[in-house]
Amino acid sequence: MSEGKVGRLEFPGVGAVASRPAPAVRWTVTVLVLIVALSAGAALVHRSAIFVEGTTGVSLYNSGEPGLAYPHLQAAVRGTLLYARPCIDLGDMAVWAIDDGVFQRYYGIDDAWSLAKLAFLSYAEALRRQPGSAKAWAGMGELFKKVRTLRIKEGVLELDAIGEGAPPAYDEEDRLVIEAYRRAVRSEPNNYFYHAYLGDFFDERGFRTEALHSYARAVEIMPDLSWHYYLPRVNVPEDLYAATSEALQRALESNPGFPKDRIWQNMGDLAERGRNPDAAAEYYQRAAAIAADPSPYLQILGALYFTEKRYDEAEKVLQQALERGTLQPRMKTLAHTLLGRAAMIRGDYAAALEQLQRARWLNPSSAYVALDLARVYEAQKMYEKAEIEYQAALRLDPTRASAYSELINLYRKTRQITKAISLAQRLVEMFPENQIFKDQLTALRRELGRGGTG
Repeated sequence: MSEGKVGRLEFPGVGAVASRPAPAVRWTVTVLVLIVALSAGAALVHRSAIFVEGTTGVSLYNSGEPGLAYPHLQAAVRGTLLYARPCIDLGDMAVWAIDDGVFQRYYGIDDAWSLAKLAFLSYAEALRRQPGSAKAWAGMGELFKKVRTLRIKEGVLELDAIGEGAPPAYDEEDRLVIEAYRRAVRSEPNNYFYHAYLGDFFDERGFRTEALHSYARAVEIMPDLSWHYYLPRVNVPEDLYAATSEALQRALESNPGFPKDRIWQNMGDLAERGRNPDAAAEYYQRAAAIAADPSPYLQILGALYFTEKRYDEAEKVLQQALERGTLQPRMKTLAHTLLGRAAMIRGDYAAALEQLQRARWLNPSSAYVALDLARVYEAQKMYEKAEIEYQAALRLDPTRASAYSELINLYRKTRQITKAISLAQRLVEMFPENQIFKDQLTALRRELGRGGTG
């Protein structure tokens, strides 16, 4: 092949790429792109509007305005076919409104069964959109409990059929509630609230063993007792105490995500609630021994020792808690305050004053620090300074009866009976049913009548 022929070879592919599409094709593509872009924009605007409706409804509901929330939640549900959350929020509000006659009258709802139906349909739609929704299943559980109550209210109660013991087995309504909560647990196995809610249901129905098991499982998942509303601060029932203690022990092994030192601290908290200070002290010591910063646990231990009147041990441990300088201001204030009280108990007023002044510097608005300072000054017969601190305590906390009583005693001691009567009168006005305060006022008036100093 000659050189000229080679140079004239054609490559159709290159020519095809270089050629431009026809104008009609370009316009068609442009229109399609614009349609897609406008559709996407409209969808985003619509989604934003639905989001605003939903969040507005939830905000109104949470702020105590369910009547105003209702139309917003309905609009949010009607405006989307994809998202489960608006349906759950509407279901939650409907379950709540079952017990609210004002809400029912406001919207012309004939009876609570209509709201129960609305709640059921809302949760069912939420589960259709999101089959694994734990919140929807938990809502179903609450709904089934409310339905049971409605049925009982509208039925005839046979007193002779009521027994003292727990029912021997679950009835069909029980099974609905239990299964709904168990499905919520399966969807979110680490959500301790669902275990606690199921425990509440078991307890209400008289199934105490099952209730304790659910409560214990909740504690094992979340070993911070401050989150467990069903566990009282005092007078913890023996069976609940034992179940909670065992759950905390299990959490040491089964809950690696929760710090072990905090589990020991909560075991100490539980022991204090159960009035077992020796066990509590041991657990706080274990927490301090393994913690990166033992200061908070030493402070708690020192406070326990002070409460148990083990003042020498309290002072030693509280000083150790302060040494690192890592305590939060509130805990640091309490540590200095307890050290001041301990020093005052052993008669070292100079040390007490120093510790309480440090507490005052940390928390100038503390009424109990002002009250302790007043006591130190009064013990040293520095009555004017004591009066100033008592009055400061009353300004910071006008409802603290002990501050009134101690200032009244100071006024009696310094023969300022008129001032004492004025405070005693205020105490009676604040606590009109308290006979001790009434008798105190009567005695002061008699004392003034016998020639007491004004």
